[in-house]
Amino acid sequence: MDASTRFDTQVVGAMPVIANYFDRMEMAATIDELVPWEGEVSLGALIEVLVLNRLLNPKAMFRIGDWAEKSAATDYFGLTAEQLNDDRLGRALERIAAHGDDVQAALVMKAVNAFDLDISQIHYDITTIELFGSYDCEDAVTPPQPLPSYGHTKSGRKNVKQLQQGLSVAGDGGVPISHLPLSGNESESKTHLENLKKLEKTVGKSAFLYIADTKLDTPQNLCQIYARKGKFLCGGAFQPKLKEQCLSLQRKFCKINYCSNSQRDWPAEKRDAYKGTEVEDVVESEVDGRLVRLKYRLIYIWSERRARDQAKTRERHVKRIQEEFEKIKRNLNKYSLTSKEAIVRRLEKAKGMYSEGDFFDYELRQRNGKFSLAFKLDSKKVSRRKKIEGVFVLKTNLARSTYPLSRLLELYRDQNCVERRFGDLKGRLAVSPMFLKKPERMAGLLYVLVWALMVMSLMERSVRKE
Repeated sequence: MDASTRFDTQVVGAMPVIANYFDRMEMAATIDELVPWEGEVSLGALIEVLVLNRLLNPKAMFRIGDWAEKSAATDYFGLTAEQLNDDRLGRALERIAAHGDDVQAALVMKAVNAFDLDISQIHYDITTIELFGSYDCEDAVTPPQPLPSYGHTKSGRKNVKQLQQGLSVAGDGGVPISHLPLSGNESESKTHLENLKKLEKTVGKSAFLYIADTKLDTPQNLCQIYARKGKFLCGGAFQPKLKEQCLSLQRKFCKINYCSNSQRDWPAEKRDAYKGTEVEDVVESEVDGRLVRLKYRLIYIWSERRARDQAKTRERHVKRIQEEFEKIKRNLNKYSLTSKEAIVRRLEKAKGMYSEGDFFDYELRQRNGKFSLAFKLDSKKVSRRKKIEGVFVLKTNLARSTYPLSRLLELYRDQNCVERRFGDLKGRLAVSPMFLKKPERMAGLLYVLVWALMVMSLMERSVRKE
């Protein structure tokens, strides 16, 4: 070999593997076919670069062109770093925001055909995306896009605006099927109908099982699904009426042959036990101008682990309230505790710290200008709480003959596949911080992130199947 021969090497990492998934899903071709775009660079190529960037270098959208040049992405796509400038990528996000649902539906069908993906079981939940900085964008674009706003954040922060994102994933591998960008103050229970309409557009009106948490449990939501000839499984709000019914059914609880994945390798005697019972219930709501009456299965499940955890929480809260009562008792007639109004206010504040405050009864007496305090736990209330600890509610219109309690519990536990994908969005794919100001660009980036999540979850699914 000629000594003057020189070789240039470049590390491309996982790009060839990811590009193979792009090709199998026909991502760029699908985007170019469905989304109108004028420019010297294909919109499909621009979006594939953004998806690739999220999978390989999940950082804020800044100097994408420089990154693409260093990672050999420009060579692969036949582009230059200058062609991947912020202005062109921003306009690409705006266009995707307006046509993303059509692309999403097409990509899902491509994934179904290319990877034999089963979409008959769909899980839905929402999460929050916290934003930093000033967002004074009150004028929504057409079509309306989600707006940054204050709301109930998962982290408890009250001084930051946020967006919310609803995500529907297939039970098969947790692959994202559709998503719902939401304003930061949107009520979760009201998002289900819009999500169902979007799912029908994405996967068609073929019967699928819709699984969600307790926010689905409203008469309107359940009747809407039933009226569409759909199937649902959701957690139920454990309201006082249901607690009374649960107490009356205590003797009817039977063992459920179920074991969590984390305990499958444990000896049978060390696994947490599950018991359950069910009754039939009825709910009514108006759907499209007509009254719909739905009969469904109302199920009570008792979990040994849940009961153990709730017992520890109850004991901790009772101890904390009791300590506060003792502190008030020691300081009676001192400091600010010299009037009945001030003492009662402190006592009620202590009771209001936790729901276990209802267990406490107290008697405040005054003699010769001095106050004395006596308090005790109501043993009947404590006993009543113990009887329902570990119990949670499920609701479904699935047939009892084909879906026994063990199968329903297994299906509902699969709901954590949505939480795992939220973890991927906020961790590996770094949805925040965005460093975008326009709502339509934020909405466009959410589509890009979901498509990156699709590729990642399909890759994970393939590895697990092997």
